[in-house]
Amino acid sequence: MKKAILILVLILAVATTACSAPDGLDNNTQSNQKSSDSADDGQFEGQQESEGTSQEYEKLPEADMEGFELRFYNYDNTWLTWAINELDVEEQSGDLVLDEIYLRNRRIEERYNCKITETKVGNPSDQIRNIIRSGEDIYDIAHVYDDFAHNLYIEGSLYTWEQLPHINLDLPWWLQDANSVFQIHGKQFAATGAYSLALYTRGFVLLYNKDMYKNLGITDNMYDMAKESTWTIDEFAKIAKQAVADLNGDGVMDGNDRYGVTTAVKLHFGSLVTGAGVKYIDTDEQGNPYFAIPGNAYALEVMQKIFDLHNGTNIFYKIAGNLHDGSGDAQVFFGDQKALFVGASTRGIANYRGYEFDIGILPFPKYTEQQEKYYTLVSGAGIAILPITINANRFENIGLLIEALSRDSYQNLLPAYKEITLKSKYARDDESADMIDIIFNSLTFDFGLSVFPSETYYAYMENYFKMDNSFASTTEKLEPRVASAIKKLIDAAQ
Repeated sequence: MKKAILILVLILAVATTACSAPDGLDNNTQSNQKSSDSADDGQFEGQQESEGTSQEYEKLPEADMEGFELRFYNYDNTWLTWAINELDVEEQSGDLVLDEIYLRNRRIEERYNCKITETKVGNPSDQIRNIIRSGEDIYDIAHVYDDFAHNLYIEGSLYTWEQLPHINLDLPWWLQDANSVFQIHGKQFAATGAYSLALYTRGFVLLYNKDMYKNLGITDNMYDMAKESTWTIDEFAKIAKQAVADLNGDGVMDGNDRYGVTTAVKLHFGSLVTGAGVKYIDTDEQGNPYFAIPGNAYALEVMQKIFDLHNGTNIFYKIAGNLHDGSGDAQVFFGDQKALFVGASTRGIANYRGYEFDIGILPFPKYTEQQEKYYTLVSGAGIAILPITINANRFENIGLLIEALSRDSYQNLLPAYKEITLKSKYARDDESADMIDIIFNSLTFDFGLSVFPSETYYAYMENYFKMDNSFASTTEKLEPRVASAIKKLIDAAQ
């Protein structure tokens, strides 16, 4: 009953906010007004309350765009099924998030007398290069896989985002940690903001079987540890080991037995490495990316410790024959109660709603208690690029509309997803809802992982896949390859 009341309150809260419209625009203004005064009335653009402090944001101008069409090119959910990709919806369906995308777009269209359209294909990354080479000005914003955008930039196929007016990527409706990765020397070759939930739905989390946890007699309260910043990799390993059991007593640990955790190799071990604050590629004071593992004793210590905690302990069940796959099979394995923990994305939490046993949500652990914050690894979804084929006289309207969409989404769409879908529909207890706040406040991107995964991230994950602890020699082998990749990107930004 308590949860039903909470869901109703949250739905009413988001609905009320949505009806009030972004940028201080009231319903009458949405319907038939285009005066600049109307944009100043509400609190969203004039004043935004954030953690008890008042912030002033520059107000967006009003404009009659006379039917201007903002043209998105995006994924259609046939391949990239592990993220929420939608940027436009044709009609309301009763799905809270999709309905909010529909209402958001109609609000912006009404306000600016424009049209928002979306062309959806299986994988835009496969086709966008040829579209750009054709010279046709048919899309304003294309979404491609996050590790593909830099290739187009190096080829000279993209405008950069600082060329668009009205956009300030330092504001909270832009995913700033991501945007810091997709730029070099101040040139933003890709970007993402609240207008797209794609990367917000790709934060990696731990789910655990609360019934198994209780039956095993484990008394540690992981929720309290997470809130008190004592949820560390040592605590995780200690608890995971208590679940390991040779269930059939044959003396062999295989798929018939029980483990501490299972999921795709790169999801689990990658989340633990990033969770320790390790970056594969970082940026120096001059804005130059550099390979951050060579000579980094802390990074190598972290990798070695993660290896040691897993080697020979059976806390992790490697369910797939490569480091990339296994999430689907891991879901079944977890459902069969053969693992205490399973790694998933925030989008993937939906797949566990029907399980009969109780499930809790946790962030991946810190390395030590002294670590300043949690770091939740994010990767593997669409990032926005600006094709070089766009006629520059469209920049004014494109910039204004994408900024307006992001501001509106920050006020309406993102809360609908986080506060209602995740916290109230997917989380089964109040403590898991608290964990979602920790997870969203710690979303972390890595230049090496998002831009150069083949040159860095995958190589180290291959070590874990093979249970080979040659991290130092792997680093030495990677150095010339990483240096070459970075040089190409730096040269493109000159």
